[in-house]
Amino acid sequence: MRAMDIIERLDLLEPNDYSPEQKLRWLWSLDGRIYREVIQTHEDVWTPFPDEYESGEEELLVGDPYGEDLYYYYLQAMVAAENGETQRYNKRMTLFNSAWQGWVNWYNRSHRPRRRGEGFRF
Repeated sequence: MRAMDIIERLDLLEPNDYSPEQKLRWLWSLDGRIYREVIQTHEDVWTPFPDEYESGEEELLVGDPYGEDLYYYYLQAMVAAENGETQRYNKRMTLFNSAWQGWVNWYNRSHRPRRRGEGFRF
């Protein structure tokens, strides 16, 4: 899934005044969190983390069926936060957190965690 696909969906369903560049920074920030907190904690790190999202043609780290909701709710929450809409932000973050947990649970079931040493030897 491309970053611009999520941005276009957001702009269509929830018009806003934020630039595509700002939305790309938000998506890149979320993918950084995904990479550090989830992907790097497992043995099969399958992709290097990109330096920055610039064109919108970049592939996001989380694909279907989880990625569309995860990224969409996150962008909605960021727009609400920047607009000072606390109640709307809280609702969007609840939806995001549910999507996040669903993806994390799937990822943890599907990928082997990194080993943390050999343990104690006597």
